Amino acid sequence: MENIAIIVGAGSGERFGSFKQLELIHGKPVYKHSLDVFVSSGIFSEVFLVLHSKLIDTVKKEIESEEYKNVVICEGGESRSESVYKAFNKIKNKNSKVFIHDAARPLINNEVLMSLKNFSKKNKAVVLGKKINDTVRFVKNNCSKYTVDRTNLWTAETPQVFDYEILNNSYDINIKNINQFTDEAAMVENNGYKVQMLESKKLNIKLTSKADLQIISKAMEGETLSGIGIDFHTLVQGAGIIVGGHKIDCKFKSEAHSDGDVLTHAIIDALCGALNIGDIGQHFPNTDEFLDISSIELLKRIVNLIPNNISIINIDASVVLNEPKIAPHKDKIVQSLSSALGIPSKLISIKGTTRNGLNYIDMSNGWGAEVIIVIKKWI
Repeated sequence: MENIAIIVGAGSGERFGSFKQLELIHGKPVYKHSLDVFVSSGIFSEVFLVLHSKLIDTVKKEIESEEYKNVVICEGGESRSESVYKAFNKIKNKNSKVFIHDAARPLINNEVLMSLKNFSKKNKAVVLGKKINDTVRFVKNNCSKYTVDRTNLWTAETPQVFDYEILNNSYDINIKNINQFTDEAAMVENNGYKVQMLESKKLNIKLTSKADLQIISKAMEGETLSGIGIDFHTLVQGAGIIVGGHKIDCKFKSEAHSDGDVLTHAIIDALCGALNIGDIGQHFPNTDEFLDISSIELLKRIVNLIPNNISIINIDASVVLNEPKIAPHKDKIVQSLSSALGIPSKLISIKGTTRNGLNYIDMSNGWGAEVIIVIKKWI
């Protein structure tokens, strides 16, 4: 099933005082922060960018490069609901997941998109949101009447994800009344479909006022950190090696306490280094508890330790191995790691190299991996 995105930025700017889609944050227009994340994620076959008619010519010039080849610019309607509907009507693949996102939420990142993608595999309608922790009061004529029970209250954010069929059926029934709904989730619920909430763990505020520009700008600054991981193991006669969670059949096996996956071990060490939380040996000592355990399982445990305000930006890895060759298996290795890390595959680079006849750290009967990870700590 394909993933298709609709990014809505067709507002007239009356409340904001100008076209907020074009406001610059760190030298980039607001709309482009969201667009670049969706495009670079590698998740979407097509991205529809919905704009006010006065912005189309300007934006077309800004996204002429090859990287935006899958972006389709659409003219918006009189309301947000109508703008989404106009873009939806241009989708040709009826067997698709449709992600709907407000361009005015420029803090969206790859990890959130990946979480939504995975969660929507088992759910036909998904809304990103946060549980309300503040006290909520019912107010009439500017006077507080009573405190509202917040136990089951959430705020709704975007992206929201729907099966094409659900949206299509909902539009068929509500086309004359779509402006009565504040978002597509409300319309879908009105037709009796179940909408699942996915808790948003990242800052994802909507640009509504000029004051929000400073908040978003500060949040984007963050702090870039990196970590390096290196691991080596001896190769002995066997029936295959595990590389990044993917088994490659060959005449060797990796001699180790766990499954001997040097690539995943190096990634774990690099991630621990970037997070400053020790190393793989501290978290997973050579005890019976971890005997023959899958290294991917160990990686998942480390991923669970990543704070909500930290995102993985890039992973660059080299595997040192004479044979078997890594190149034919690279896509499956990346896919395995992408799933374990919860990040798009485009953020993971895997390279294979040989010893070139050199006895690199006594690699005559072994193999190794070196990994550099870059993470960003958001404010």
